[in-house]
Amino acid sequence: MKVLEIMRRIKGFSTPLVGVDWDLPLPQRAVAEKVVIYLEDRRVLTTPRGVMRAVEDPGHCVASVLQIREKLTQILMEPDIGDGLTENLKAMRAACRRFLDAVGPDHSGRVRGRFESATFGVALGELRTVFGIQLGVIAARYKLELPEELVAILPASDDDDE
Repeated sequence: MKVLEIMRRIKGFSTPLVGVDWDLPLPQRAVAEKVVIYLEDRRVLTTPRGVMRAVEDPGHCVASVLQIREKLTQILMEPDIGDGLTENLKAMRAACRRFLDAVGPDHSGRVRGRFESATFGVALGELRTVFGIQLGVIAARYKLELPEELVAILPASDDDDE
């Protein structure tokens, strides 16, 4: 552990015979669990494919993606989340930016015509694909069980063809 990391955790000193108080970092698995718990309730990721068109309001989806991106940024600022998890979270955050760029420069999410609707659908599919891949990696690395809602966005396995 680097000296700067140790110093960042120190919360206080006591004198007469010296005492030090510091914060212990959350284990990386706990941070990964926190990410999964947060994402399992994000409907932009978990709405079943058959229900997609009836439920997905572009404005709500854009707002949800903005919230997800902000939360991922907050988690990335926590100390000691590990290089692997950092990589996964940055990939998810980049997918959020790509989604927001695709739906329009003002991020309004307003879908006017057939072209815009198709663009929105493709962007949403790409977002879910990246999140599914990254969540699969996180679940495997930290031996986490994913909730049913998030399992639906994982990449298909070879067994799914049967």
